[in-house]
Parts: sequence; C-alpha cells; structure tokens
Amino acid sequence: MIALLFLLISGTAFAQNVVCTLPWLGDLTARLAPEARITVLARGGEDPHYLSPTPALMAKVGQADLYVEVGLNLEMWSARLLDGAGNPGIRSGQPGYVLASEGVPRLEVPTVISRAQGDMHPEGNPHIWLDPLNAPIVADNIAAGLGRIDPDNAVAYKERAAGFRQQVYGRLFGADLIEFMGGDLLDRLARSGKLHAFLESKGLDDRLGGWMAAASGLRGQPVVFYHQSWAYFVERFGLNVVGYVEDRPGISPSAAHRDRLVASMNAADVRRVGITVYYDDRLARVVASETGASAVTLPGDVGATSDAADWFALIDVLIRDMGP
Repeated sequence: MIALLFLLISGTAFAQNVVCTLPWLGDLTARLAPEARITVLARGGEDPHYLSPTPALMAKVGQADLYVEVGLNLEMWSARLLDGAGNPGIRSGQPGYVLASEGVPRLEVPTVISRAQGDMHPEGNPHIWLDPLNAPIVADNIAAGLGRIDPDNAVAYKERAAGFRQQVYGRLFGADLIEFMGGDLLDRLARSGKLHAFLESKGLDDRLGGWMAAASGLRGQPVVFYHQSWAYFVERFGLNVVGYVEDRPGISPSAAHRDRLVASMNAADVRRVGITVYYDDRLARVVASETGASAVTLPGDVGATSDAADWFALIDVLIRDMGP
C-alpha cells in the first residue's frame, strides 16, 4: 500500500506492455521507459526479414499497449502477426502503434521496382539503426508513442529522448566538440557530408572525438559486404563499397559475378569482407581467401554477438571490427 501511494504521488508510470519487433528497438525503449514490460520478438542473430508469426507471439502482441516496428518492409511478417493478435489499439494509425522509421532520411530508395533486381525494399533500405544519427529520431518516435498510451508521463519520456539524443551526439562526435559547437550543428554538417571539410577549414579537426574519430581509418577504405545491409553505416563513416558477394539482394552469385568481384577487390586492394552473422559465410570466405582479404562476421543487431550487448556497444563493435 505504501509503495502504491508513493507511485501515485510521484507520478511514476505504471508498467506498460511494450512489444518491439527487433532487439535494438527494445534497447532504446528500455532507456526511455525503464519501468515498462518489454517483449522483443526477434533475436539479434536472426535475419529480421523472416520470423514465424506463431500463436505464442500473437498472444504476446495481443496483450501489448504499444507495438514498435521499423517498417520499410523490413518485418514482412508483422502484418500477419498483428492480424492474428486481435488487438485493434496497436494497429497502424492507432495510439498504440509506433513506426520507428518515421522521419528518418532513407537511403537506396529504388526508382524502378523489378524482381530482376532481387529482393528490393520499395521504401528504401530499412537498416536505419546502423547510422547513429538516426537513433535519436527513432527514440523521439518511441517517446511520442509512450506518451500517447501514458499521457501523465509524456513529458518524462520526451525528456529522456532528449537526453538520449545528447548521449548519442557525445558518443559520435566527442564531448569536447559537442561543448564547442553543439550537437545539432554537428548533426546537420554530418548529414550534409560537410563535417570533415568544415572542421579542417576551421582548424578544428583535432577536436573531433567519439565514434567519428575512432572510425577515421574507415573513411575511403575499400570494403565488400555480403548483402546490402550496411548503407547507413557506410554513409556515416565514409567507407568505399567495392561490391557485394550476392549478385543482387537475395540472389546467390554466379561464377561470372564472383570473377568480376575478385577482380574488383584485387584492383581496389580490399582488406575486409563483412558478413552479417545470420548469412552463410562460405562463399564470402572463399572470395576473401582468393584476394587476401579478411572475412569479418558482423552483428547486425543488439545481442547478435556477446559484445554487442546494447545499441551503443553494437556501434562500438562494428567500428572496431571493420577497422584496418
């Protein structure tokens, strides 16, 4: 009774049932609503495109107050899951639904949709969380959703999202440069591709810290990936993608494609071939061995490897393992 009275007086939120499709969404949600009961549907080591919408998962979604998904045709199983859950309050357009990708600048939006191009995402590449600048936008979307189902604590969720944004800015650019220039300006410069030129022109490049400094060796580094999952990471940290082991997304390479890729890798002196943990790495390792490159297994989401325990650690691991 005393504990209940304290909760009523303090305004602390009662635990909400939040279902997140992917682990990184669960991690961000826990930062905004530490008192929430969070269920994550997929595991970090699984391909997020494919999940079986079982009756057990439908039952969990049926009890949710808030449903958070990336969208952009990533969770192709989500519609069936929502249909089977019988929970109208968490459908798209309802207060209990969060489209995490809303407002995120999208990359690789196709101008022509054709099956000949492989497994295309008509709304753009959905792996938005691999650019650190996108995570605060997602956090704002989740905070807004939490505020809709728990309006008494909407301000607290919004403040936590704002704090998360500043934490991301600090980890990305370093505290020194953030204090000198502010995170919002650095965000705009980075998104426009003008950050490094601006800092160099002002003699401030030595004040850049955080992930951007740690990833300085990645800028211009020629790399090959197995699948086109990495556009946002590449965009933020400036890697040079020479090619992909897959012929087209979801399509195994022909002998001719492999020969062209090996030739391109040798010409560009590619040193890293990145393979997300849930893909078969045999072909990628063959290509790497033929060119003297190293095949690197990469976590695509939180929890995919033991050292990618949360979203911040995920970015740490990717920068470390893709480094020269």
